[in-house]
Amino acid sequence: MAFSNINPVITGIGVVAPNGIGKDEFWKAQELGKYAIGKISSFDTGKFNVNLGAQIRNFNAKEYLGPRGLRNLDRSALFLLVGAKQAIEDSDTEVTDATTDNIGVVTGTTFSHFWPIIEFDREVFKEGIDFASPALFPSTVINAASSMVSIRFNIQGLNATISTGYTSGLEALNYSIDAINAGNAERVFAAGVDSLTFSLFFGFHKLGYMAGIKGEPLSCPFDSRRNGPVLGEAAGVLCIEDMKAAKKRGVPIVARIRGVTRYFDGYRIGKIHPHGLGISNAIKKALDEADILPEDIDYISSCANSSQDLDRIESAVLKEIFGKRIKNIPVSSIKSMIGETFSPSGILQVISCIGAMNHSIIPPTINYKEPDPECDIDCVPNKAQKKDVRIALVTSFGPGGYNSACILEKA
Repeated sequence: MAFSNINPVITGIGVVAPNGIGKDEFWKAQELGKYAIGKISSFDTGKFNVNLGAQIRNFNAKEYLGPRGLRNLDRSALFLLVGAKQAIEDSDTEVTDATTDNIGVVTGTTFSHFWPIIEFDREVFKEGIDFASPALFPSTVINAASSMVSIRFNIQGLNATISTGYTSGLEALNYSIDAINAGNAERVFAAGVDSLTFSLFFGFHKLGYMAGIKGEPLSCPFDSRRNGPVLGEAAGVLCIEDMKAAKKRGVPIVARIRGVTRYFDGYRIGKIHPHGLGISNAIKKALDEADILPEDIDYISSCANSSQDLDRIESAVLKEIFGKRIKNIPVSSIKSMIGETFSPSGILQVISCIGAMNHSIIPPTINYKEPDPECDIDCVPNKAQKKDVRIALVTSFGPGGYNSACILEKA
């Protein structure tokens, strides 16, 4: 058991997503199946034959953070700061001189530093090396967003950044629990963040790994029309602490973490293991860590992102692990509504599961129209499903070999 010394729980939530800012708005949007994908306006997509993304619109950081200290901060940092503020307030965390050293921040991110790098380089080449402003340079490092959270909220304990692509959010959660278990922190804000940028869009368009290049410009996981993910952006933050510490503080516990596991299959860069070796082992390890059986799972929040290979491979793995019972387990993908947000996706799925547990409503997989025989599972098509959820599984994996799984229990 990884949690030899503690019983990790979640006591606070922050979320900035394309379909809602704040946990209540996010949960309500999922219940309604709100499609948050549209034409990108944050940068010019005129040179591409695809212009859709799950962009966070009408976002004004000043409304949440005030007017000061935001200059030269990129979208990722702003998203993360707002999400962190929500989680700090939601967990009733008071950072003082007496507590600050025992509070940590661990952020999963992959592409958050793209915009500062490009803007800094643009100034260097446009203005020349003698006249380029140095203000953007500190934000070009990948740990900048996580550092901004600690600086703004005076959190002087652990601060770390995890970058494992799609699984970065769950890896940040895993690292946070390890830190508490080892006695390196009493409370950790585990986060994930990435934002839409021109360079990210260009890269995935160049790879041809994007919905609309070879088919309908639509996020439709498990559907036979799927032809790639729609790119998205978001931030998700969870306050993690030991159950005893939470009870001592007298704060509500929103969910218990039964297991968080990883498995690196090292198959091939940019490819998913064709038999799902990594995600299969991650799920099995999570079940063992949680000390539960496959039949104990009430709901699965799927990593499916509308790409041909990922959705098919995950479906096959779930059928192999859960057998015939998979037909009776709801398996939905919130990425049908908010696209592939990369690093924060696992954290958002955890938050989604907490909403499902609290409200007994499972979010749907929207845009489902043409079934794929290879994905013949209950994907909760198009409409939310009422069901009591006690234990949920979150899956997270992608090209490159990283695989993670998380099991949550209702508080």
